[in-house]
Amino acid sequence: MLTHRAAVDALLVASAVPVSASHRSETLDEARALLQADSSLAEQSIYTAAVLGNAPAVRRWIERAPALATARGGPYDWDALTWCCFSRWLRDEPARAEDFVAVARTLIEAGAPVDTGFMDVAHGPTPQFESALYGAAGVAFCASLTALLLAHGADPNDDEVPYHAAEHYAHDVVEALLAAHVALSRDSLATLLLRKADWHDLHGVQQLLQHGADPNHPGPWPHSPLLQAIRRDNHVAIIETLLDAGADAARAFNGVSAASLAAWHGRTDVLQLFAARGVALPQDGLDGIAVDVTFGDVIGVRARLAADGELRAAFMERLPEFMGRCAGNGSLAPLSVLLQLAPSPDMRWTEGDGYWQIPPNSSALEVALLRKQAAAERLICEYEATE
Repeated sequence: MLTHRAAVDALLVASAVPVSASHRSETLDEARALLQADSSLAEQSIYTAAVLGNAPAVRRWIERAPALATARGGPYDWDALTWCCFSRWLRDEPARAEDFVAVARTLIEAGAPVDTGFMDVAHGPTPQFESALYGAAGVAFCASLTALLLAHGADPNDDEVPYHAAEHYAHDVVEALLAAHVALSRDSLATLLLRKADWHDLHGVQQLLQHGADPNHPGPWPHSPLLQAIRRDNHVAIIETLLDAGADAARAFNGVSAASLAAWHGRTDVLQLFAARGVALPQDGLDGIAVDVTFGDVIGVRARLAADGELRAAFMERLPEFMGRCAGNGSLAPLSVLLQLAPSPDMRWTEGDGYWQIPPNSSALEVALLRKQAAAERLICEYEATE
């Protein structure tokens, strides 16, 4: 049986987001069980009051001992504002957001610094500072708490806030960041825009572009938001929106252009959009062959491969991934060409794709099944049946 002190610590750990696993993981079950067993645990410290969103209790603690507004404590040695902003209750019970806003306002008015947080040592070799603003904006996705912290000078330009605030279609959180007194940097805007491509969020892309995000600026990343949208197989409407905002489809990043990447993903729709806007498509070498495949030109591709044995060998090496990409996108014209060129429709994509949770050594059929591309699945099965 837990001692009273141990039970308080257990409640704090169970009520805060996990620090040694994903901040989105685990539930409130243990915290609820601890409170059901002993409801007095809730007011044993300013930290339990803060993590539970109990503003009246937080005020009482500060009235007794004003220094508690900045003091650190509990099993993680966090201050009360950090316990509040990284609360699992805040994360999992968004209807209670204003309780936590009231806690945070009480603490800030009592002198708690808004740039507080903790050093995360569990998620990589280099410790990472995780700010209270990150907890509000990128873990709980709480727009009102985000706005409060920003109104008191919290800086949104750290490594975590723009990266994670773009998740889960939290457009109100992004709006709060865009309206902050401390302006988002050009790199932060680039990260938000690029991450919106990860989430296939058309509204989010439009929101950021309307607020001045540069579709050609890669920020700290090795490629532009446009390339990221193609890498993540975004709907053509997102590609078109980026182009309308001035994205340069001809610009290459690390030797890769938007047109060549679209070709290798079998994106006939994107290549057609580029061509209609006067973007020059690759004509020569492997990229030129990928364009021909994506437009379904099996005769032209056969002729080009037959004319150059070295080029053919390089193309065949990339064929399993190409098949997987086309199957995953449901791109039937290039998939049909590749099935005719492949020694076997069961060729394996060695690397797979972690973003789409495609395991290594998956076949095109397995990719189609995982990506729920029924038409591609039927095409592969029909081709297998004729062999």
